[in-house]
Amino acid sequence: MRLLLVAIQTMILALPAMAADPFSPAVAASVLARLRAGETVTASVRADGLLTQLPSIGSREEISADFTRGRLAVGVEVLRILGGFPRPVDAPAGLLGLYNALHAVSTMKGITYWSVTHNEERVLFSQSFAVQSAKSATRIPDPLYSELPAGDVLFTYQEDQTFGRNTYRESFSFRGDHVLARIENLSTISFALIPLVRPGNFVSWVVLAPAGADLLFYGASYIRTSFPIGDRRSREESLANRLLAMARWLESRLSAAASP
Repeated sequence: MRLLLVAIQTMILALPAMAADPFSPAVAASVLARLRAGETVTASVRADGLLTQLPSIGSREEISADFTRGRLAVGVEVLRILGGFPRPVDAPAGLLGLYNALHAVSTMKGITYWSVTHNEERVLFSQSFAVQSAKSATRIPDPLYSELPAGDVLFTYQEDQTFGRNTYRESFSFRGDHVLARIENLSTISFALIPLVRPGNFVSWVVLAPAGADLLFYGASYIRTSFPIGDRRSREESLANRLLAMARWLESRLSAAASP
């Protein structure tokens, strides 16, 4: 019996230890369990800009500082795991493909999102393309990189079903273990000719952390305005749905790029 017990113990010790989830250093265990179960985790951001779902990454303080530099009218966070890609996203070719996918802004034309106001799926962008500069509306092709750069800035024009016609400044950088994007409006967003959101006050941050064939997507958006925003909850849901539309768009781009 003793020999049998020794043999069993030896076999157990010889088994490889269960690998930890590659996202566990960045995401709380309770949240990660929900993400692995296929859930999308969303959270409201308080007026003081405190972020509760931001992964533990090197860009954490930079993102947090942007949210807390002024009072928010509305803000949201979205976490989701995009997975099952045919090829590793964290390999050099995968990272380059991810970077180029983010820059394929012309393919955002026609993407849809769930409109809380209209209670239906609607087209988000009726037009979307890269432009020459912040002051020029001249359309240019989507950037396509052959090598992964440290970072770059892209100016885009989009006709939005909710926010109208706007130019955006999109800043991208590769931070070693993740890709970071910051998108801010350069145009004043108006409603019925009333300027509601001044330039630089509608901002979205996107963190993309790859691990094998999976990609951790974190998106956070805020709006700053002195005008009443109405029902805060519906505004939060709308912002979250816009981020989810971006996640789905990116997932489709990566899947298409990885297909033989």
